[in-house]
Amino acid sequence: MSDLYRLVYASKNLIQGPDHEVAAAMRQILDASQRNNRAAGVTGALMFNGGAFAQVLEGPRAGVEETFERIQRDERHGDVTVLQCGPAEARGFPDWSMAFVGQSARGQALWCGLAAESGFDLARLDGDGVFAMLHGLVLEEEGVSITVAPAPVQAPTGPRAVAAQAPAAAPVPPAAPARPPEAPLPEAGSAALAVIRTALARERDRAHALSAEVDDLAVALASHRDELASLRAERDHWAERARVLAGMLCREVEEVRHGEATLAPRRAVA
Repeated sequence: MSDLYRLVYASKNLIQGPDHEVAAAMRQILDASQRNNRAAGVTGALMFNGGAFAQVLEGPRAGVEETFERIQRDERHGDVTVLQCGPAEARGFPDWSMAFVGQSARGQALWCGLAAESGFDLARLDGDGVFAMLHGLVLEEEGVSITVAPAPVQAPTGPRAVAAQAPAAAPVPPAAPARPPEAPLPEAGSAALAVIRTALARERDRAHALSAEVDDLAVALASHRDELASLRAERDHWAERARVLAGMLCREVEEVRHGEATLAPRRAVA
């Protein structure tokens, strides 16, 4: 059985700042992706706009899962949502460690169309649709680079040259044959489990932190209770001493009074 694995995901774009800073951040993401993916044998394509990322990762299962876990930890991604994952029969992007597509008006229109169909809810995006869109755009952009020379021949067709670009949509459908990954969907839980494992690890860390805090509070409470018990014992001790002293003073007063009463008759006789 082939170890080739494919994962399609979408995430919210959390990159903020002026255009040049956003462009620099994207260049950094692409450079890191291409460098890391080559080492892991992972290929794929990335699409980005002001609001979201859409990406396909394919390669050895371990490499894909490691790459995806790294993406989940990246603070520039939010609400990372797995749209499709499972074994694949062939790579859709064999020549790209990470192709960057969709910056054209057509690419943005395709992405906006998919987003609108999902109600702009990442969880409702169609994984097959995202894969087909990215695959079609990569094929289209590759085709444009190859057909640059013949392009001037069609330019004299007149003002309708813009309309003549409409057939360019045709390269998108050929991505459909790459949809067989639908069959292995029963194994789609692997990447989802990776997401759950990450979430559980974070919750476990929070639980450990809370447990340590509770232990500290319990120790502090026990210490305060010991101090309170000591203060109460000291209070009782001094209260008892005060009671004893008061009793002694009362006896001395009685003795003084008794002595004075005894001396009074003697003085009278004298």
